[in-house]
Amino acid sequence: MTPDDELLASLRENAGPRSTGTGAPTPRACRPPASEEAVVRAEEELGFRLDSLLRRVYREAFDGGFGPGYGSLPLTGRESLVSTHGSFRSGSWPEKLLPVWDWGGAVWSCVDPEGRIITHDDVGGRTLTCFKTRTWLRAWVDDVDLWKEIYEDRDSTIVNPFTRQPVATKVRGTAKGWPSPV
Repeated sequence: MTPDDELLASLRENAGPRSTGTGAPTPRACRPPASEEAVVRAEEELGFRLDSLLRRVYREAFDGGFGPGYGSLPLTGRESLVSTHGSFRSGSWPEKLLPVWDWGGAVWSCVDPEGRIITHDDVGGRTLTCFKTRTWLRAWVDDVDLWKEIYEDRDSTIVNPFTRQPVATKVRGTAKGWPSPV
C-alpha cells in the first residue's frame, strides 16, 4: 500500500463533520466518489488536469465535502470547482489555480498545478503556504487546526455597539507564508 493509498483510506474513515476552528457552520456533506467520466469532463471544462492526488480523492473517495473549512467543493454543479473557477477567472485569477476549500469570509484554500496549497483572501491576495495537497489532507485527517496553520490571528479590541464597552476579541491577521508564484 502506497502512502497515497493510506491517505485515501484515512480520508474515507475520517470524513465526518468536524469543527473548523473558525466557528463556521457544519461543512458540506461528503458525496460519493465521482465517476472517471465526471472527472474527465470537469478537467475538460477547467482546461487542465487536477493535481494527481486531488484527482484520486475525487475519483476514489469523495466528490466534495472533505477537508477543512466548509469542505471541498464538488466537481460540477451550481457551487462547484468548475463553476467557482469559472467565476473567479472572469477577473485576474490565474488560469490553473483551483479554489477547492471555502473558509467563508472571502478566504479560500486553493491548489496550483504543482499541488501547492495557496491561501487567497480579499485583503492579502494569494499567499503560498508550507502545504502540498498530501500534507494538507494528512494534517486535516490528523485533526490539525489548519486555520491556525494558515493565519496569524491577532488580538483586537472593539466597542460593543449596545453597551459602548470595549470587548477583547481575535481577528484574522495576515496569512502565513510567502508571496504566491501564481
